[in-house]
Amino acid sequence: MSESVPLSIIIPTLNEQGVIEVCLDHLQPLRAMGVEIIVSDGGSVDRTCELAAPYADKVINGERGRSCQMNTGAGIARGQYFLFLHADTQLPEDFSVALLLGA
Repeated sequence: MSESVPLSIIIPTLNEQGVIEVCLDHLQPLRAMGVEIIVSDGGSVDRTCELAAPYADKVINGERGRSCQMNTGAGIARGQYFLFLHADTQLPEDFSVALLLGA
């Protein structure tokens, strides 16, 4: 059994090459603190997976459909908690502080 992490952020994607790097780059400080980043792709035909790979702990491919992708990502996640994030959104700048303080 793999070691648990405090939080897994699961990002369902489909043809998100225009926004995925910005989304994942914004999450790198959290990743450095031990947060797991999972990109769950639904069959992109663009460079989404290729662009995501350096910024994520796991990039997986599965059945298309947001709920399917979220479930597939959750199925391999090691976090005590899951956060599902759209590729075109960003967490607030103070999210890492809130995470550390348990607020």
